[in-house]
Amino acid sequence: MQPEPPQEPNDDPADSALGEGVPPDRLPSVRSGDIPAATASRLGLYLRELQHFLRGGTETIKSNALGRRLGLSDSQIRRDLALFGEFGKRGVGYNVAGLVGALRQALGTDGQWNTVLVGLGNLGNALVRYRGFEQQGFSLQAIFELDSAKVGATIEGVPVHDVADLERILPTLKTQMAILAVPAAPAQALAARLADLGISGILNFAPVSLSLRKDVATVDVDLAVELQRLAFAVVNSDR
Repeated sequence: MQPEPPQEPNDDPADSALGEGVPPDRLPSVRSGDIPAATASRLGLYLRELQHFLRGGTETIKSNALGRRLGLSDSQIRRDLALFGEFGKRGVGYNVAGLVGALRQALGTDGQWNTVLVGLGNLGNALVRYRGFEQQGFSLQAIFELDSAKVGATIEGVPVHDVADLERILPTLKTQMAILAVPAAPAQALAARLADLGISGILNFAPVSLSLRKDVATVDVDLAVELQRLAFAVVNSDR
């Protein structure tokens, strides 16, 4: 049964103070499997913005302030956050630190995910240097590269291995996730090798859809498609 959204007063929405005065081990939790995919994508946006607020010293925030930052309605935010239940004082907004903790727990980023990168082209080089992965609990353990001229280097403290050594090295790293940043041609074969070696999730930047076992989660990030979506939004912004 889906939880009902909180009641909305006529004037000022009275969001629950999520996490206020509640020990960290008693934060509300919701199983990731109970979260619809569309809602999960929005929860990631909420977490990103709430972490910005937290770093800026904000202790409580109401749904309308969060909505303005993200271009979402107050009611949409309250419906999404109702998954975590309501408790604490009303009328003061969501406790930012408590909500960050609950969202990280629901999204599975409250621990550490060991990750590898396959592909060290222009995109791969940029990804290695992206600080956000470590901040969100994704620890890059190794890089695997097709170009032997790049093998043996260390970038941002991460060693570069020959992709031919994938079967020998990957099992020693206790890695759950992989980032695939290679051209379309080798992507499927490399993804299949990763899956056979126990990788349970692949972030795929290759411009091709992967076909893998159902127990291997994949998320495709096609930058050209995202630019097409942006172009569509621009073209239709005044209509």
